[in-house]
Amino acid sequence: MNPAPVGTRIRVVSGQSNHNYNVGQIYRIVHDDHDGTFKAADASGRVGNWLRWENCEPAGPSTWERIAADLPDELQAFLSCFDGIGDIEFEERVVDAVLEDLPDLHERLVDFARTSVGKAIVAANAPTLAKPARSARGG
Repeated sequence: MNPAPVGTRIRVVSGQSNHNYNVGQIYRIVHDDHDGTFKAADASGRVGNWLRWENCEPAGPSTWERIAADLPDELQAFLSCFDGIGDIEFEERVVDAVLEDLPDLHERLVDFARTSVGKAIVAANAPTLAKPARSARGG
């Protein structure tokens, strides 16, 4: 593979050169040493050691990048708030920022819990606590 710019997605195709990347995995270039080697990061941001260009091939755009190209900017921004596509979890920084803008969140949740839909959800999620045993004398 020819050198590519930082940010390019690559797939490791060879285990030569004693690198610590997994053959077949996709990484994103984070540093080019301009001497025939570069460093890349996996999906979680972990950066490996030096890798030679001949040990990889271009991986092309990710599924997310292909999908995002056809989405309106507002929807791209919304979906970018999520951490990962499998479990769809909000980035903690996003949650913190949203909660700061919802000073009445507690009251809104309590009001929702009083509705018929809210009661059903709360009942399904409420912890089950063991009731204290009654004494044999009826007390």
